[in-house]
Amino acid sequence: MSQIDDTSPGALFDGRYRIISRLGQGGMARVFLAQDESLHRQVAIKVLADRHSDDPHFIERFQREARAAARLNHPNIVQVYDQSQTTGMSYIVQEYVEGETLKDLIRRESPIEPRRAITIALQILAALRVAHQQGVIHRDVKPQNILVQPDGKIKVADFGIASAGDTEMTEAGSIVGTAQYLAPEQARGLSVGPPADLYAVGIVLYEMLSGRVPFEGEAAVTVAMRHVQEAPEALTDRNPLVPVALESVVMRALAKDPTQRYQSADQMGIELDRVRQGLPISDETAVIGAATIAMTRLASETLVAPMPPPRKPQPARTGNPNRKRLWVLVIVLGILLLAGAAGVFAFTRGDSNNGGTTTASTATTSALVQIPDLIGQTEANATAALNALDLAVLITQQASADVAEGAVIAMRPNPGGEVPVGTTIELQVSSGPNVVAVPSVQGSALGDATTQIEAVGLLVSVIEDASDSVAEGNVISQEPAAGVEIKPGSTVTLTISKGKQTSTVPNITKMDITNAQNALIASGLVLGSQSEANDAAPAGQVISQDPAAGTSLPEGGFVNVVLSKGPAAAIVPAVVNLARGDAEAQITSAGFVANTQESSVPDPSQDGIVISQNPASGSSKPQGSTVTIVVGRYTGTTT
Repeated sequence: MSQIDDTSPGALFDGRYRIISRLGQGGMARVFLAQDESLHRQVAIKVLADRHSDDPHFIERFQREARAAARLNHPNIVQVYDQSQTTGMSYIVQEYVEGETLKDLIRRESPIEPRRAITIALQILAALRVAHQQGVIHRDVKPQNILVQPDGKIKVADFGIASAGDTEMTEAGSIVGTAQYLAPEQARGLSVGPPADLYAVGIVLYEMLSGRVPFEGEAAVTVAMRHVQEAPEALTDRNPLVPVALESVVMRALAKDPTQRYQSADQMGIELDRVRQGLPISDETAVIGAATIAMTRLASETLVAPMPPPRKPQPARTGNPNRKRLWVLVIVLGILLLAGAAGVFAFTRGDSNNGGTTTASTATTSALVQIPDLIGQTEANATAALNALDLAVLITQQASADVAEGAVIAMRPNPGGEVPVGTTIELQVSSGPNVVAVPSVQGSALGDATTQIEAVGLLVSVIEDASDSVAEGNVISQEPAAGVEIKPGSTVTLTISKGKQTSTVPNITKMDITNAQNALIASGLVLGSQSEANDAAPAGQVISQDPAAGTSLPEGGFVNVVLSKGPAAAIVPAVVNLARGDAEAQITSAGFVANTQESSVPDPSQDGIVISQNPASGSSKPQGSTVTIVVGRYTGTTT
């Protein structure tokens, strides 16, 4: 190894970077912590693995992707400073970030509390927004590429660079990414856009909230195919503490069809922020998320899809509107699945004719049975009736104050329709009126809210958040919402106001106005009024600020500044022929600085008298300027 490409601790790599230590190694590169001797800062250096160093196509792509990533500049993106080669080794120099990976955090602390998971996801989306606007698709968003700093800030690494690497899934250069986080279109080797990165964000959120990725397997190819073919397990089945609205956002991000997912990082971020504030999510997210969950539960329950609507209209029943929307989707999907299954059955019966006379049509007709109306009957009697018709039964519980416990409230599919023998019929059975309505406590003080909730047999969980509109100690939002019926002993989560979010005013004196404004923005504050005053400081520089540095202000507060417009101008006084002391006094009182020099004179009457000045009297100069005077000095003998 030459001295130039030595990566041992203490070595000077490529004549500029002093190696401190090795940070890690992956399939694509080795990573080192180094000191940039030119700019005096610590950096991370990614040196391309030896097995790729002789592949010119790979190196060219590696360099191209690094240049694309270097264009990205955002607080949530690990900055790429440079890419170069030395003695056949390709490397990238990037920002060094202290902290740990999100993967380490998940392993140690999962499941992560929902509000914290949302905060992390919003920062990831902020980084993706900038990248997507620049035409850069990450393709390998995963917790291992997300860095968590000690203050909780997030930085996303390997933008664009990941796509040049040899990760777990690369086949003939067509599939790039890590198997557990691959979007279905990515696993199939198709071109990808922003929805593929947002699918990966959905996986990361799922993993933070449940502690596990939705799809696992021994082989990367197996995991990738599960992304294509299988629906993820419902998030609330793995962690019941996840709010339903947040589950809907995650499950929409995991939709198989990229057109059903969020189309931009902003779109997904807005929905997550609404969940964080306790506001309702969009109807589109609620329906698509519910459909994804429905696919999961249909698969786990092997529920055979229903036939088209029944011959006789059924009386309308009240219920959860989201559940109705869910069943509309399930029925549509079921009709399509059943139509496909019937076609396959008819095709195989027609082809296996073994000399008999039974046709596909007669076989299908003989296999259908009519669903009896069992609403109002007991669970035992309804089950026995369905079993007698060779139909399977799935029992689900639903609290009801109107239907006796143990009686059938509703059926899926509806009574009167015809379904094949062996079809599973869902019986929704009343669990009785064992529910309570969540009281409305939004805006109440924490003590009063707790008393109201506990009075109806519910538990209270408290989290805190800043609020500009809700007084400190009062309820900002509640989950579940007021009026929702839940079982006694369930938990109501209250978000309590910590008061207004405050920021510390930075010291912006001696800054120009642009840097001062940037410093205020970084602190969550706003530049207020600007006035000017004469001052010795350069024109445009901040000479005072209000409030002073170190003061606490509400986030978004204003800081007023006074800018220097330079020193005031004054008229240079006439001091020639004045005695030295008088001349110096006049110069000083006019706001100038006297610079006195002496010169020999032959006339004793000029001794101590100003014989010249510069600048000339009557000229206009900035106060604080120097006026040079020459004073006569007689050294001869008088007679």
